[in-house]
Amino acid sequence: MKRILCFVMSVMMIVSLASCSEKEEQPEDMIIHYNITVEPVTLDPQIANDSGSRLVILNIFEGLVRLDKDDNPVPGVAKSWTVSDDQKVYTFHLREEACWSNGTGVTADDFVFGIQRAIQPSTGSETAYTLYNIKNAEAVNKGKSDVSDLGISAENKTTVKIELEHPDSGFLNVLATPPAMPCNREYFEKSGGQYGRDDDKILSNGAFMVKESGWSHNEYIYLRKNQYYAGEDDPIPAGVNITIEDSPSDIIEAVSDGTIDCYAIPGSLSDKAEEKGLIITSFADTVWGISFNTSDETLKNAKVRKALLSALDRDFILKTLPVGCTAVSDIIPETVKLDGNYYRDFVGRNLSVPFSENAKQQLSDSLQSDETEEMPKLNILCTNDSATRSIVNNIIQSWNSLMTSHVNKTPVSRSELNERITSGDYNVIIAPLKVSGSSPIATLELFRSDSDYNLAKLSDKKYDEYIDKIKKAPDFSSIDTILTAEKYLNDNGIFYPLYIENRCYISASSVTGIIFHPYGGEADFFYAKKVTKSDESN
Repeated sequence: MKRILCFVMSVMMIVSLASCSEKEEQPEDMIIHYNITVEPVTLDPQIANDSGSRLVILNIFEGLVRLDKDDNPVPGVAKSWTVSDDQKVYTFHLREEACWSNGTGVTADDFVFGIQRAIQPSTGSETAYTLYNIKNAEAVNKGKSDVSDLGISAENKTTVKIELEHPDSGFLNVLATPPAMPCNREYFEKSGGQYGRDDDKILSNGAFMVKESGWSHNEYIYLRKNQYYAGEDDPIPAGVNITIEDSPSDIIEAVSDGTIDCYAIPGSLSDKAEEKGLIITSFADTVWGISFNTSDETLKNAKVRKALLSALDRDFILKTLPVGCTAVSDIIPETVKLDGNYYRDFVGRNLSVPFSENAKQQLSDSLQSDETEEMPKLNILCTNDSATRSIVNNIIQSWNSLMTSHVNKTPVSRSELNERITSGDYNVIIAPLKVSGSSPIATLELFRSDSDYNLAKLSDKKYDEYIDKIKKAPDFSSIDTILTAEKYLNDNGIFYPLYIENRCYISASSVTGIIFHPYGGEADFFYAKKVTKSDESN
């Protein structure tokens, strides 16, 4: 009896201990908590271009392909595909059970209509150019050809054929981005021009859908499992609660205490996150540097810009770097690939303006060529952190030795920096290149005349022609033009790289499976799961 009693008591103790231990939440109860700081502009994939919109869209829509944790394309709505011998014709075979969030089937025509909408000039898509390698896409987008000439067709209800202008090894990855998402023609036409503007004006086909009455503008967007989703795998969490509010005053603490499950942070906070035992996923994909506003009357002179940059001794100005950052001298960083290979391995270093002891004379000569007696006052706009202020102070010291007028600085928050970039209210700025893709063109096209994030406010037809030529050429045949465009930015003092920042995402050790994508900044919650401590009363 004693042995039996001891055994029973032991079992009871084990059960009691188990009830107090961490255990995984059941999928039907699991809600992931995320935070964005700005209201999504629209959840219409064909016109969305802001980070908040893209994040939600890539969780409620599914393209012909998805991207896995390594950014490789895997089956999405297309269960399989074939590519022609010349690598220019893709044929996709859709899952017959694929459905929209109202239970109607997803068809090949939905993908044809979606891509046609993205390309048609009347849509006004800011991301249409990403699809330019589809046959006749650029001509259609510029009003030179009819949409019926676009190289995409529905062979039948479950087969989509896409023809390209040139072979493109990165084309499948493009098909996982918002403008390539499907669009139900009937639903769109009935939405009365409000498609994607509210929770009752969205029809999605992804793993999640916007919950009924789940979008309270400027407050939150609640996503829940799409009951009609039928993919190769089932999504794990029951949903994602996305709050729309300013960043928590203490981001690290908010993730530690479970207020939010993951968050994007600057690399400067990574040490603090590590001390708290948080999981850190980082990407070295954000180059910071000096850019001049070329619309400024004096700074539009390339010789003036180069003279100022030639006064900078890199070892001196970069004595202090922000935490989590590494000094770089190239605009296009080491991580960028072309046709699956590292771009820098093929072209080598492409150094920006070198230091010169003769910078003062160069500046004087440049000003005289503009019939300007002295350099106007300069003000450097930068972020308000100690490391950046230290770099700017060193720059100011270098430039003050060249001119009689003094250089000043204006430190601001990151949000204000972004606002000033949009308005162009600065003459010199230290800011990041916000790149949306891992190819060289993703960096270079930021300086195109019509770019929304053109730090230099550059408007040069010659440079625009380089970008157009790169986009039309297949992969490695464009490498010479890519190098030429990068050298143009260097040789004309458009952007002077300083350091590369590790962009980081943090999550609690109890949260796993979230896929973070580099460059675009999106988080995929399909496989997200977490463990929590059960209440002792359980």
